Amino acid sequence: MPFPERAWLRWARRAARGMRHPALRLGIGDDAALFDLGRGYEGALTTDLFLEDVHFLRAADPAVVCGRRCATRALSDLAAMGAAPVALFLSVAFPAGAAERWRRDFFRGVRLAAAEAGAVLAGGDLAASPGGLVADVAGLGRVRRGRALLRSGARPGDLIFVSGTLGLAARGRALAHGGTAPGNAGDRAALARHRHPRARWALGGALAERRLASAAIDISDGLSTDLDHLCEESGVAAVIDAARIPAPAAPGGLELALHGGEDYELLFTVPPRRRAALARLAFAAAPVEIGVIRAGRGMWLRRDGRVRRLRAGGWEHFRSTMRGK
Repeated sequence: MPFPERAWLRWARRAARGMRHPALRLGIGDDAALFDLGRGYEGALTTDLFLEDVHFLRAADPAVVCGRRCATRALSDLAAMGAAPVALFLSVAFPAGAAERWRRDFFRGVRLAAAEAGAVLAGGDLAASPGGLVADVAGLGRVRRGRALLRSGARPGDLIFVSGTLGLAARGRALAHGGTAPGNAGDRAALARHRHPRARWALGGALAERRLASAAIDISDGLSTDLDHLCEESGVAAVIDAARIPAPAAPGGLELALHGGEDYELLFTVPPRRRAALARLAFAAAPVEIGVIRAGRGMWLRRDGRVRRLRAGGWEHFRSTMRGK
């Protein structure tokens, strides 16, 4: 029986528990590690894999899109920590069948995403793969000491927010990988979200700098799964309202929003006393309040006047078989 992803992460966390370094402030368990950089700042370091036939399909996803999506994985982790992006490091093993133009466009996509975030591509490694493409992107950011957003700070009574429409990327992925032409404006927006994701580093930075959020995580595996991660780390429960979740206006939109993944939006909690300050933030798309943190364990979904248990149904590497995610 495959070793579940979360069980593997718990094992790795225990295995690393005895390792110490004076500059390491936070290790395994959040979206990025934290290091003391001196002069009042901490470094946030994250790394993420990007695999052919798991996260993308070479026949359906243009190379520049793949590069952009690869880079966004690390940039979104930094955003969830409230860290300003500084640098990306890309290690990639290209299969023999990848044309030189495809490889160049992949790197161009990484550079474009990095430049938009004010970061640089600062290094990495290159190799040949006997199978599909394997890329590992590492992101380095910095945040003022003591201001980093963690998954572990949510408390009963805190309000739950998300930063934008959820499920659009999953809808766009289905269109792209199914070879389906967009039939309306909603489909075109979904395809654009899949092909041109953008991490919320500005919002994450504002939440951290102004100390507005008590906890945060990026939505890469799906709202249900990432909310479950946040609740587990904080030792709390959550109740969210289906009617408030910003979902695509498409068949199955709520399910896509709950479980689709790859939105790279932020999910964060805010103490009620900070709600007004959050509302004053000047962002084109205002964060949406979708629920509340409660004492206890588990997640609950309020829908059509009924409250039912919500299970984590997003991406899980050692369970899911969905191609292209």
